[in-house]
Amino acid sequence: MNAFHEHHHRYRKLNTIAVSFAFIFVGVMFLARNFGWVDHSVFSFVISWQMLLVYIGLFQLIKRNIMGGLIMITFGSYFLLPSDYGLGTYWPVLLILIGIGILFKRQMNHTWGHKNLAHGATESSSVVDGFVHVDISFGGTKHIVLDPVFQGAQIDVSFGSMVLDLRRTALEKPVTAIDLDCSFGSIELYIPGHWNVILRTDNSFGGIQDKRMVAHQIDYEHELLIRGDVSFGGVEIKS
Repeated sequence: MNAFHEHHHRYRKLNTIAVSFAFIFVGVMFLARNFGWVDHSVFSFVISWQMLLVYIGLFQLIKRNIMGGLIMITFGSYFLLPSDYGLGTYWPVLLILIGIGILFKRQMNHTWGHKNLAHGATESSSVVDGFVHVDISFGGTKHIVLDPVFQGAQIDVSFGSMVLDLRRTALEKPVTAIDLDCSFGSIELYIPGHWNVILRTDNSFGGIQDKRMVAHQIDYEHELLIRGDVSFGGVEIKS
């Protein structure tokens, strides 16, 4: 197992643990409220839409989506402040923190690209020798793979959208993988109807759907494996 797959496997486990504890925590809080173990004001504070933003931000930080996590935590904390705290004066701090997050995300993208030189992926958005690498936040991109052979993909989309068109390429290896992480975003994959697509994703408040017009004759000699995490987002497979 290479470094990327070890990294991906580790954070899939963290993703499962985080979601599990979130459900346990919410259940315990509602049970405590029903039995009168916690004050109503405490319950209203902990179980609120503002704190939900904070929880989501922490969840994103666990997955190393630094910019998305910081933005969600900042917005949640901002709206938790009392109305007489001078919100009208300090709201520009949000813009400053978002800017810092964007710079930090850019640096992480640069570092991650150098770690994946074996895949020919040195940019945050590129198609090199049939391998697609995309890391995008707060934006959108579209890639049409024209290489004769599709070698795989590594896709990370947070607060953005991405379209990947594979209808002009072909599979050569017995198993070709698309590793994706979609958080608060959307991914559209255009895949030929005769390709054998295997879905192995962890879905948390999101999902993946295969909406292709499947051909009568499926190519079972080659397999396209789509794996990864989808949280608060969606992935659609079309033909």
